[in-house]
Amino acid sequence: MTEKQVKNKEQTKTRILEAVEYILSEEGYQGLGINNIAKQAGVGKALIYRYFGGLDGIIKAYGATDQFWPSAHEIRGMSRQEFSALSLRERCKRIFRNFRSALKKRPNTVAIYAWEMVEKNDVIKTLIAERTESSLDVVKEMLGQHKKAYSEYDHEMIVLLGAALLHLTIREHMESSFAGFDLKDSKTWDRIEGALDTLFSGLEASYAKRDV
Repeated sequence: MTEKQVKNKEQTKTRILEAVEYILSEEGYQGLGINNIAKQAGVGKALIYRYFGGLDGIIKAYGATDQFWPSAHEIRGMSRQEFSALSLRERCKRIFRNFRSALKKRPNTVAIYAWEMVEKNDVIKTLIAERTESSLDVVKEMLGQHKKAYSEYDHEMIVLLGAALLHLTIREHMESSFAGFDLKDSKTWDRIEGALDTLFSGLEASYAKRDV
């Protein structure tokens, strides 16, 4: 294969994945099919099967891209070694701040999350599986579990906070307030970040007592 052919192949694969993102964000999962993807990407169905093997292969490929889900490095905002050297409180603050920033850069991902709330099918399961493993790795780094596990509920506490942050981000994307908070107002998010800082400070203090 010549250099030009390789370049054309990669460009075509990119168009196909971009088509998947567009369809998911605009039509939801029910609009996702080989025919629709091919039409949106402007390619023949044969190319989709050749490059991805079918719908499941396309979804896995899309779910693994930074375009859909931020990399661990983007969420950390620094190298693994630098991140590990931070305090628990600072690791938590950085992860939640960077995760929100990453979602803000990916409005289509937020829209896809919103569709997830109302639809259940094999496509959703595939996307969830693709992002869960990388997300768990970042959570473990954040909690310092490569060193020690402080509580059997470490992961559950972070999941609850992450779910709350994600829900509020979806509400913001849909221009919907929540519990009286105007989520389009930056001051609201300043207060949310302040509340998270308080929670993380308490978490760090609790863990510090266990180390004594």
